[in-house]
Amino acid sequence: MPSLLLQSLFPLVFIMLLGWLSGKLGYTRREDAAVLATVVIRFALPFHLFIGALHTSPDKIKNFTFMAVLVIGLMGSYFLTLLISRYVFRHDIKTSAIQSLVCAFPDMAYFGAPVLAVLIGPEGFLGVLIGNLVTSVLMIPLTIILIRMGDQPGDAEAPQLHAKQLILQNLLNAVRNPIVWIPISGVLLSLAGIQLPPLLSVPVEMVGKIAGGLSLFALGLLFYGERPTVNIQTCTNISIKNLIQPAMMALAGLAFGLSHSLMQQVIIIGATPSAIAAGMFALRSDTYIEPASSSILLGTAIGVVTEGVMIYLIS
Repeated sequence: MPSLLLQSLFPLVFIMLLGWLSGKLGYTRREDAAVLATVVIRFALPFHLFIGALHTSPDKIKNFTFMAVLVIGLMGSYFLTLLISRYVFRHDIKTSAIQSLVCAFPDMAYFGAPVLAVLIGPEGFLGVLIGNLVTSVLMIPLTIILIRMGDQPGDAEAPQLHAKQLILQNLLNAVRNPIVWIPISGVLLSLAGIQLPPLLSVPVEMVGKIAGGLSLFALGLLFYGERPTVNIQTCTNISIKNLIQPAMMALAGLAFGLSHSLMQQVIIIGATPSAIAAGMFALRSDTYIEPASSSILLGTAIGVVTEGVMIYLIS
C-alpha cells in the first residue's frame, strides 16, 4: 500500500514542484502557464482521451450506470453548493454560480488523469472522458446561463426569453471544443470497430502522452506567486470539493452497484481538487476572484493528502 500511494502521488508532487521552481528561479514566467495549458486542453489531453477511447471495448463504453453516478456526483455537489451559496452566504445568482463551479468542477485534466493512469491504467481514461462530457455539456453551460442571468438584474423576463437560446448556443460551443469532440470521435470509432492505421496512431499517441506531465508542470507554474487566504468560504469550498463530492460519488456508486474498478474511478474523480478553469470563470466575470483562487490553491495542496487517503481506502 505505501508503494501504491508513492507511485500514485509522488509524480504529481514532483512535477508540480518542478513547475513552481521554474517560476521561482526565473526559467519560465507565470504567464507561460497559459500557453502550456492551451497545449494540454486543446491538443494533448483530447488526443490522450481519443486513444484511450479507441482502445477500450464498446461494452465498457456503453455503461450508463457509470455515467449516471458521475452525473449525480458532479451535478449533485453543484446544486448543493448553489443552495448553500444563495441561502447561507446570501450571494447573488452570479456569485453563487461561480462558487458552485469551484466546488463541483474537478481538475480532471491536470490532476485526475495522471492519478488514474498510475492507479488503474489505460482504462482510467473512461471516467475522465465521461466527466469532461458532463462538465462540458451540463455544468459549464448552466454556469454561463446563471452568470448571464446575474448580469441582467433589471430585466426579470430576459433570462426566460433567452434561456433556450443560451442553452443551445453553449451546447454548440461545448461540442465544438476539442476536449469534447475529439474523445467522442474515439468513442464512435471504437463502437464502430474501426482502428487507426499505425502511421496515424503513433503520432497521435505521442501527442497524447505529454498530457499528464505538461499539465502538472503548468499547474505548479500557475501556483507560483499566489498568496491564498483562509476563511469560512474557503474552508467550505474545500470541504465540499475534496470530501463531500467523493462521498456523494461513493454513495451513488454503491446504490448503482458499480464494479470495484469503476468505483475507484468515480471516487478518485470526486476527490480531485477544483479545476483551474473555475478560477478562469471567476476572472472573466470579475466575480468571487479571491475566494475562488484561494480555494483552488489550498484545495490542490490539501488534495494531495485527501487523494492519498481515498486511494488507501479504495485499494
